[in-house]
Amino acid sequence: MKYCAQDCISLHQIMTLFNKLIFDKFKLNINKYPTLSSLSFGIFLTKYLNNLKISIPMLSGQINKDIRLSYTGGSTDMFIPHNLDNELVYGYDINSLYPSVMQNKNLPIGKPTYFEGDIRKYNPEAYGFFYCKVETPINLIHPIIQLHVKTKSGLRTISPLGTFESMFFSEEMDNAIKLGYNFKIL
Repeated sequence: MKYCAQDCISLHQIMTLFNKLIFDKFKLNINKYPTLSSLSFGIFLTKYLNNLKISIPMLSGQINKDIRLSYTGGSTDMFIPHNLDNELVYGYDINSLYPSVMQNKNLPIGKPTYFEGDIRKYNPEAYGFFYCKVETPINLIHPIIQLHVKTKSGLRTISPLGTFESMFFSEEMDNAIKLGYNFKIL
């Protein structure tokens, strides 16, 4: 009980001090930002964006809904090793590839441009989000393209085989093509 009480008191003191520090330095109330990421973005928008002379377009409406279809979250697999007696098996737990990907890979920026048809017929390097019909190789052991599906238990993320349609990010498409996926941009 004593430990829990001290833990709560120290956390309250830290949060109070942090709130004061952020308010004194940036004039922002941390209670309006549920995560450190949203607070960081708030600080960037209010204190640094104007100095850069750029704007960040805020997506809304149908284009926002379309792009969000392509966000399915990370993929998780579990492998059960089968090794011989006295044979070492190494297991690797890879967490949070997001920082390295954000540093080393491009992401779409700027105001999106809507188009109809297959833009890659005119520009094979076209980059962005495309609504596609997908055909997977039927012999894949570990499919990589994900979809959200509604079930009786709620929304689930699956990596199906066969033919299906959804919105996909071009970089994921290009990676899947290397494994034999076929995408028809609709």
